[in-house]
Amino acid sequence: MHPLKNLAIQGLILAWSFAAEPFPLLFENAAPFQRAVAIVEKETRPLDAKITGVTVPHHLLAADMIARPLLMASGGKYDRIILITPDHFRRSPKPAATTLRSFRTVWGEVPIDAAAVQVFLGNEHVAESNLFSHEHGVHAILPFLAKWYPDVPVLPIVLHVLSTPKDWESLAETLLPLVTPNTLLIQSTDFSHYLSQPVAAGKDQEMLMALCFGNPAAIPFLEQPEHLDSKAAQWLQMILQKRFHGNSTPIIVDNRNAIRYGGRPDEPRTTSYVTQLYSPDLIPAAALPGEAFFFGGDTHFGRHVAKVFADPERAAAIRKKILAVTGNRPLIVNLEGVILDGPPRGYPHPMRIGMDAALAIPELKKLGVTGVSLANNHALDYGTKARDRMMKILAENGIAALVEGTPSDFGAFRVGVASDLANLPAPAQKLLTVDSFATWKSPAPPKPLVAFFHAGNEYADAPSARERQLAGWAETHVLTPNHRNPIFT
Repeated sequence: MHPLKNLAIQGLILAWSFAAEPFPLLFENAAPFQRAVAIVEKETRPLDAKITGVTVPHHLLAADMIARPLLMASGGKYDRIILITPDHFRRSPKPAATTLRSFRTVWGEVPIDAAAVQVFLGNEHVAESNLFSHEHGVHAILPFLAKWYPDVPVLPIVLHVLSTPKDWESLAETLLPLVTPNTLLIQSTDFSHYLSQPVAAGKDQEMLMALCFGNPAAIPFLEQPEHLDSKAAQWLQMILQKRFHGNSTPIIVDNRNAIRYGGRPDEPRTTSYVTQLYSPDLIPAAALPGEAFFFGGDTHFGRHVAKVFADPERAAAIRKKILAVTGNRPLIVNLEGVILDGPPRGYPHPMRIGMDAALAIPELKKLGVTGVSLANNHALDYGTKARDRMMKILAENGIAALVEGTPSDFGAFRVGVASDLANLPAPAQKLLTVDSFATWKSPAPPKPLVAFFHAGNEYADAPSARERQLAGWAETHVLTPNHRNPIFT
């Protein structure tokens, strides 16, 4: 066909599309949206950081979880929104579909990015469709866009549940040129489906671990819908973030199960939600809503560290970097060494780490430390009496000392600790047995378990047979039908 004739036909298509009526309201009742906005505007503000992607649910039951990340991202200046959702009713004749029709919402009309739609339609795997008239994965999001992103045009996309990774790659190649520094990619996705809450919690943990690695290649190996309702949407979000912005690891804003909103605790078929933000910037914890805890690795204020912290300026600089991450939220660390009533006198044994309480305690408090694990190879460096004295000092200063045995309860979660190593009175390894984790079993109802595991060889880049054995023993006691997937640090 002659190029001019082709352009003329495209012009007719565009003219028809612009003349077509917007999709009517799918949700005519504004109340769920108004309630969600009222809730989140009281406790959330737009972030100063640059937000390039958002993942939200599409169940109005969790309307507040839809609203919160969208409000947090609304401080940016955007020239285009790409909105991706699963094709819930399998109405698309191709792996993906889009539309040139705009949408009406309870807060006004959301415009379509016609130029972007035309580019996307150039992909042979994409169909134009009116299926959007009843696609709640789009309609549940649009009112918030009308309110907080007025006049920003949208490229709406549905992805067929049977689309393949090969299809996703083709779609990504078409979408990448449409991503600009001012594009917001919104992924409308619900997570674990049709499982009881305890089992769903296990699937959520597996999902969260996959997200924390930020590797799009891991997404095709997840289960759909046991982990999420659209692997394609999650993969596209991550791959576009990685290829354009260089960062595909999200910030998790919230993770909830539908029973949080009411219903039977033993409901056999539930849905989970995991909200996410993507940003090339550091977003401090203080900017995120809700309660948060942080976990740190080896920490001590002895040896060379004591000399560094003797300089107030250097100590303040280190503290500033840590608090920029935690926002002074509660921090639980692995405390390597022994807190003493005074400075340690030399180093009578090269493996000992001693800390002056006059330095260690104030610094732990300044960093917001609320608990320390004493299950490591340095806890007995000065003997059992010194360790007991350290535990008393910690307790007097409101810092929980975590020791092997029954996990400590922190309200929303429990912390279990275990060490397979010891320095004194003689170097020893393989101290743990299969029964060492018997007390880690979860109570009813189950709570997440965070485990501080002290084991292995320094500088090794892979687990040994011993570490795998320890993990197996822990799972034997922890993984029950009602509680799965501890978090190991």
